[in-house]
Amino acid sequence: MLIKVMDDYGCWPLWVRDEDSGVYEPRDPATLGLSSGLVGRLAAWQQWSESMVNIADPNDSRAVGVAEDAAFAAEGRVLAARVAEELPQARVWFYDDSSTDAAGPN
Repeated sequence: MLIKVMDDYGCWPLWVRDEDSGVYEPRDPATLGLSSGLVGRLAAWQQWSESMVNIADPNDSRAVGVAEDAAFAAEGRVLAARVAEELPQARVWFYDDSSTDAAGPN
């Protein structure tokens, strides 16, 4: 199983590659057998992502500084590592880490 940890507005933060089509689709972390603590942390990370963008008017989104952007990415990497620990049969990576994107197409 290939899993990409990636934020996108209105989607679950885990994207699982379909074996047949090769397409990544968002998947509810709770359906993958992850601990409730990790599911909650993934949900909080997704909410953090959505707090950065006013989807109704993206030009009215709040400013995101370099420090917050770095902290957000760091949390995403930690979450990817935690998912990998809890799903040892899966290959998991953070979407922004191109060096580990060898797991499959974006």
